[in-house]
Amino acid sequence: MTGTAPPRRATLGDRMDDLPFTRRHLRLLTGSGVGWALDAMDVGLISFILAALAVQWNLTTAEAGWIASVGFIGMAVGASLGGLLADRFGRRQVFALTLLVYGLATGASALVGGIALLLVFRFFVGLGLGAELPVASTYVSEFAPARIRGRLIVILEAFWAVGWTAAALIGYFVIPLSDDGWRWAFLIGAIPAAYALVVRWGLPESPRWLAQQGRIAEATLILEKFEADAGVSTGGELPASERRTLAKSAASRLSTLWTPSSVCAPSASGWSGSASTSPTTARSSGSPAFSSPRGTTWCTRSSSRSSSPSRSCPGTRSPPG
Repeated sequence: MTGTAPPRRATLGDRMDDLPFTRRHLRLLTGSGVGWALDAMDVGLISFILAALAVQWNLTTAEAGWIASVGFIGMAVGASLGGLLADRFGRRQVFALTLLVYGLATGASALVGGIALLLVFRFFVGLGLGAELPVASTYVSEFAPARIRGRLIVILEAFWAVGWTAAALIGYFVIPLSDDGWRWAFLIGAIPAAYALVVRWGLPESPRWLAQQGRIAEATLILEKFEADAGVSTGGELPASERRTLAKSAASRLSTLWTPSSVCAPSASGWSGSASTSPTTARSSGSPAFSSPRGTTWCTRSSSRSSSPSRSCPGTRSPPG
């Protein structure tokens, strides 16, 4: 007697969770990871650029503080709005839009001649950066099979180190080349604007979001491509019952996000803030390593590893007590 194969589970979530890790998953993870790394590169670049501007523009402590901080104000606003926009317009669309916004704003920063305009552009950079992070992680998690979802998100997070390394290399090799080295660094930071085209036309939309919007045929088509790549039989078109509605309104979700009991200060934010200002702070302390922007590479790396006073930057002496 020939055994009958058990019927495939028909829901979108079950079918996606049944999939093995495929080349399409790898392409999506890598594509999202590059965007994540470019985000980190932009966050890192300002720390090296600020050290150079502090000398060229003779910045006061308050002015340097505003240049470093206004981007984080933009990130707070962007992080609040990014998820709402992604629920309305789609994960891929908003992911590409955020790359375009902060890429263009970073490139435009190379043309500024004063602090006021730089602050405006840095706010828009933060707006894009803040919106991109939650959207990118949601985008990857919605494609990832449940059994490996945590691992894939950790790998995505690891691209942050790639971006900071790129920022450190730019700070070491590009910024010290001339008085306009910081402008060239900002121009390099415009790469995400071009990469937005890759995200928009090279990556698929989330089937879960498509199904939520009632676009069942489109969600089925993308899902079947992943199933075909994995060599498993497709389960046919998804049922119309896959459509879901959000439990809360946008205003309600924003209110929940910003209630005192919900707000937290992630360690990454604190690390980014301290790393963004540590080169300028160390330079002002008189450390000889900061006679050129190349010294910022070492101290930023050191500050990310330990806050202990005994862990000094290589090639420096401790400030006089």
